[in-house]
Amino acid sequence: MYNTESAHPVNREGRRFIECPFYGDCLMHAAKHNWTAWTCAKCPNLRLDLVCKKLKFISPYYQLLSEIYPQFRTKYEPAIGLFDLEY
Repeated sequence: MYNTESAHPVNREGRRFIECPFYGDCLMHAAKHNWTAWTCAKCPNLRLDLVCKKLKFISPYYQLLSEIYPQFRTKYEPAIGLFDLEY
């Protein structure tokens, strides 16, 4: 189901970010409205793509720190766990 608080597609040609967790919602919205094109350009979740890329890059460093300092794992793991870094 389309959630207006999480997905914000715009009915025009443009870039789409398929790694966004709300991509499916936007695709469903575009299909229901019979759009021939849509973009993520004005979506506030666009920044989420950049955050995921940075987390994917720094994740190995956090893992190393957690092996050296076990108490570090309890601090970083809840935040890193919010993102699917396996893509």
